[in-house]
Amino acid sequence: MIYELNHVGGRVQDLDASLAFYGGLGAEVVDRLFMSGSGVHRVHIQVATGLVELLHHEQADPDATYGLNHVGFMTDDLDGDYARLIGLGYGELSSPRVAGSGQGRLAFLSDPNGVRVELLQRSEEFRVAPITSGPVRALSYVGIAAPDLGAAAEFYGTHLGMEQVADDTFRLGPDAVKLLPSATTTIDHLGLNADEPRTAGADPDGNRVRFV
Repeated sequence: MIYELNHVGGRVQDLDASLAFYGGLGAEVVDRLFMSGSGVHRVHIQVATGLVELLHHEQADPDATYGLNHVGFMTDDLDGDYARLIGLGYGELSSPRVAGSGQGRLAFLSDPNGVRVELLQRSEEFRVAPITSGPVRALSYVGIAAPDLGAAAEFYGTHLGMEQVADDTFRLGPDAVKLLPSATTTIDHLGLNADEPRTAGADPDGNRVRFV
């Protein structure tokens, strides 16, 4: 069973710059390791209530694209949930395998609008109690592309088991996705709740943050 929207993540060009940006929003590092096999630094930061996974490759790649590019869900039955979703016709990207970190197993598939969805099965829990020392009170939602809104609602609501909390918003665990028919990138922005009005901006890789 899929039981939690665990994180939003992607590749970053300058890890220190990304950590400084999110640190300014009160984020804290809750997990950090180096995957020697792939030469990738993996850092999970928590912004108030939500996890963001930053992946930094030591070896520069001029053809790489940077920015948030997937949403990750926890499951207690990776093989079963993956087979069920692929059987329903969703796109297979990477079949179940041991994670590069050695922490559990993972798989990737595509939602109806091309958003990369990661399924994770592991025992490690990186999320900590809500961080209240910074200006952000909650990661309200991850805004994702959904030009076919009905198909996206069926995928996240019916097949992933998320609770529909608004016409376009689905929650599972502490965090939510917001379906955006007019989005131009698969992960459009992060919606943050702040304790005072703040101006929208973007992190060093161009990922937009919007205060709601």
